Amino acid sequence: MTSNTPAPDAPEIIQSEEQERSSGIKELVIVAAIAAAFAIFKPDLFKTVAVFVATLGVLVFVHEWGHFQFARWAGLKVNRFALGFPPFIYNKRYKGINYSLGALPIGGMVDIAGLGSEEEMVADVRGKGTAPVRNTSRPRGEKQFQDVHLGWRFLTLFAGPLMNFLLAIALFVGVYSIAGIPDATIKARVESVTPDYPAIKAGIKEGDDIVAFGSKKTPTLESLVTAIHENKAKASTITVLRDGKNITFPITPQIRDINNNGKPLPSIGIGFDQEAISSFKYQKVSPADAVRYGFLESAGVSMSILDTVRKAVTGQLAAHEKKAIGGPIKIARVMNVAADFGWPVLFRVAAMLSVNLGLLNLMPFPALDGGRIMFLGYELIMRRPVDPRKEGIVHAAGMVVLLAFMLFITLRDVIG
Repeated sequence: MTSNTPAPDAPEIIQSEEQERSSGIKELVIVAAIAAAFAIFKPDLFKTVAVFVATLGVLVFVHEWGHFQFARWAGLKVNRFALGFPPFIYNKRYKGINYSLGALPIGGMVDIAGLGSEEEMVADVRGKGTAPVRNTSRPRGEKQFQDVHLGWRFLTLFAGPLMNFLLAIALFVGVYSIAGIPDATIKARVESVTPDYPAIKAGIKEGDDIVAFGSKKTPTLESLVTAIHENKAKASTITVLRDGKNITFPITPQIRDINNNGKPLPSIGIGFDQEAISSFKYQKVSPADAVRYGFLESAGVSMSILDTVRKAVTGQLAAHEKKAIGGPIKIARVMNVAADFGWPVLFRVAAMLSVNLGLLNLMPFPALDGGRIMFLGYELIMRRPVDPRKEGIVHAAGMVVLLAFMLFITLRDVIG
């Protein structure tokens, strides 16, 4: 049986590899120079970006590895495994697969033959695409997506989100096994107010319970500190519970406190019970409890995300919930704040992001894993697949909408 795929040593492939390698070296040098400049002149920004890229890179790698591994088990031909989006700054061809690193570290891709890459989507929209033809006689490793059984196609698509869920559980269990369970019951009750700081100027008194900072509810000490650090030195509001009534004051944090790393942090000048703060850290639990809490936390995060999606679809999101939704810039800021609290908090936030990535990819929207699974459901019910070119156009349109939404969220993060 002959294949339309060129031989590994075909002249056109060798030439293409040389061109990619040459282009990748130039782009790698440019990216390295930019990173070095930020490290020298903007160390705080460099740290924020580095934490974000490293964390997101792990989450995306696990997600794409799920697709990649199940595709290989199904006997599908994989053209490329990439972290980041083009232009590619690193390319390595091994056993017929291109392994690449993209200059834009905001995602990844596994190009499976017949599934529809970004280039094929564009060709479909322009009317220049060719519909893949089912051929079950192709050998293992050369099969296209439509060649294999429906079950294998479902598993290949579902494997990415599945790996994100498993990673989240592993991270939660790891934190709870090593560091312990965080005490989330400590209220943000004011024990003292520092003279000449924003809190005392705003009117906050000893004994007040801080219940909100800006649009974010802060029922615990951890949530209050996180909200203040994320806000930085911007004008905001603070709501306290005093004598059974909620009172809101305008407040603007000042960059005056210094943490253990010598980094200035925003502060409002409030002291808390030191015994409560020390007990807040982490309490050791048994391995069995660590596993139980890990699964429960993963389930809780999942339900919270699904509830937010439900509210967004039905138009029931409150103002503070809309502001809480963010793109790469907001995520990077949250990751940076989490890193300041230590690895247990950073790993927990990474686990939450992993659940988020898995669930959002399962949404039944074109171009997402859930959208492609939706077309498989149609095939299962109707006993025939959707016309591949039409499906490709739908996914291409979905990709445009997703990119536009991401651009909108990113611009809102920058402006806000």
